Amino acid sequence: MTFCLRITLACLVCFSCPTDLLAQAPTLGYVFPPAIQRGTTTEVQLGGFDLTPDMQVFVHSSPANLSLTGPLGKHLVPPRPYWEGPRIFSSALPLPREIPARLQLADDHPAGLVFWQMANANGATGTATFLVSEHQEVTEQRFRDMPMPIETLPIGISGRLSKLTEKDLYQLYSDVDQTITLDCWARRLGSDINVALQVYSSDEKQLIDEVDTEGRDLSCSFVAKAGETYTIVIHEADFRGAAHFVYRLGISSNNEAETSEGALQLPETGLASHSFQLQGGKSYRIDARSQALGSDLDLQLELLDSEGKSLAKNDDVNASTTDASLVYKAMEDSTIQAVVTGYSVGGTDHRYEISIKELTPGFTLSTTQAFKADLGGKLTIPVTIAAVAGFKEDVTLSAESLPAGVTMSGDAPVLKGGSGKVNLVLDVSPDAATTAQPIKIFGQSADNPETGIPAQRVPVLAPLSGNLASRDPSSEQTDALMVALTMPAPFELNLIDRNRQRVVSRGTTYPAPFILNRNDGYTGIVRLVMASRQSRHRMGITGPTLEVPAGQREVFYPCFMPEWLTTDRTTRMVVYAYGEVVDPKGNVRHIGKNADARITMIMEGALLKLGHSAEEITISPGDSVEIPLNILRSNKLQTNVTLDLELPDSLKDLIQCESVVLAPNQQQHALLVTTKPDPRLRGTIPVTLRATTLQDGKWLVKSIVDVDIHFPN
Repeated sequence: MTFCLRITLACLVCFSCPTDLLAQAPTLGYVFPPAIQRGTTTEVQLGGFDLTPDMQVFVHSSPANLSLTGPLGKHLVPPRPYWEGPRIFSSALPLPREIPARLQLADDHPAGLVFWQMANANGATGTATFLVSEHQEVTEQRFRDMPMPIETLPIGISGRLSKLTEKDLYQLYSDVDQTITLDCWARRLGSDINVALQVYSSDEKQLIDEVDTEGRDLSCSFVAKAGETYTIVIHEADFRGAAHFVYRLGISSNNEAETSEGALQLPETGLASHSFQLQGGKSYRIDARSQALGSDLDLQLELLDSEGKSLAKNDDVNASTTDASLVYKAMEDSTIQAVVTGYSVGGTDHRYEISIKELTPGFTLSTTQAFKADLGGKLTIPVTIAAVAGFKEDVTLSAESLPAGVTMSGDAPVLKGGSGKVNLVLDVSPDAATTAQPIKIFGQSADNPETGIPAQRVPVLAPLSGNLASRDPSSEQTDALMVALTMPAPFELNLIDRNRQRVVSRGTTYPAPFILNRNDGYTGIVRLVMASRQSRHRMGITGPTLEVPAGQREVFYPCFMPEWLTTDRTTRMVVYAYGEVVDPKGNVRHIGKNADARITMIMEGALLKLGHSAEEITISPGDSVEIPLNILRSNKLQTNVTLDLELPDSLKDLIQCESVVLAPNQQQHALLVTTKPDPRLRGTIPVTLRATTLQDGKWLVKSIVDVDIHFPN
């Protein structure tokens, strides 16, 4: 990097920039497999959205070692089938990209959820989760839609519902009479889905049919008989599918309801009363918990005095829990009744616990968890104080573990009288490295001899994200606040004629024209990809990773538009660009942002159409068959056409053909398809035949047709 370019980049980060120059932060995400047995080293994939090749990874409050081991992969585009009818107008599910990683867990690692996080020079993600298990954990493996056999219990199975209408099947043989418990983790692992689960006996009797309509994840049981085989079916309640719809199915035998110290059973009346002796002048916190135990009650809590007069009541302590909590200050020595009422929210586990704790004067501090700041700028972190038991002292904030080049701005902020909110401001040097690092902020109060309140040093806490069905949100907080030092993108990606609708033939590639407007002095490599988040259901629209060489300004981004796209709606593509930029410390970082407009396309008729005239095909594994094909070409497409197969990985070694090239004057051909003598080839298997050519010598045109091949069982 030349001296002039370094000066230019420094100028870029020193001065404020327009909003459309701001870098676009990545988001998470999942680990796959999402559940790992402790005491093992496992190769995993870290999935996220708008990731770049230079991600940093962090693990919170865990000795787990999570390290990146390979390059960033391609977008995981869901395969067919696609929605039809009104749903084609629905919002598109985001497309993840994955980075291979290695996860090492010690033998004594605590079981439960672990939170992790990533960051790059565009900002920090929120946190995501993975599960550390004390049981054997495996990843789903099956041939096509055949059931995966389960041979040992207890066991955890990691899977994903990667396409529409997908059902995952598991087959369990019971050698003794036993109760089988199924515990499905999805929302707790960050999958924004509602799982549906069915269990069938060998005579096809349905034993379980549950849907997670509450968004709490499913747990259910059934009685298994010796010598019987049972089929477990998992799918998304609305039959959606995407690569980030990961889950973990725990299967165990004779697992009774979890027990917790102090747990009680709510009577059938739905009401219980507990007596507590309070001392005058002291404050108490009374908690009634069920969700936090993993049980199925929505609780309400009311305090009554000795005459039955209501002193205070609470339903849900906050929006993310159905547990109840109250803080009450006793004016005199007294006995109160804590009345717990509740109703089931869809299960039979009616455990709860009630506790009381005397509160001493103190405070808590809170903020959000992830922050970003451009080099040469300022970072403002708002901190809110909550006083406990009448605390009214001043609290002074300080910051620790700051990245190199980051310092406190001005005097330390003070929360006067233990109330309100204050901003802690950090100055970021223009020549710092674009790195991310967890910092800690503490609040310090002085002792007060008059009231007897001692000095206190309290960390600022932030909620952890990623668990979408948290049973105890108060326990999912961290004092590790992620600060990402960033740079603005030194370029803009501008779509030519940004408001124009472009007429595109179905089954062809549209080369969208862009201008890569580079800031003075910037000549770095820029890569264009599909943005992870689009506005409409994609239906298989794809685009490559396109590298724009140093200094190039004009570029065409190829958008492949499948032949099944409808002609009665516009179809759109958002392009994300990330460029190589050298930060002031010499680190090559990838700064990314979306193009300034969506590519808007309206579909018209296809240029190439593949069809077949095959009758019903029935062959045995190992046999061959000729499938008669016919090709229709537009006059605009007088090119050679290649015929071959387009098959999933599971079939590529079992069903094959030699590709055939047809000249422009050839419209028909019988394609020879061969099969291997493999017992997995049974029943009806759809085979996709493909015709491809290049328009203008470089843009893909494709048509496909499915043929069912029947293999006798």
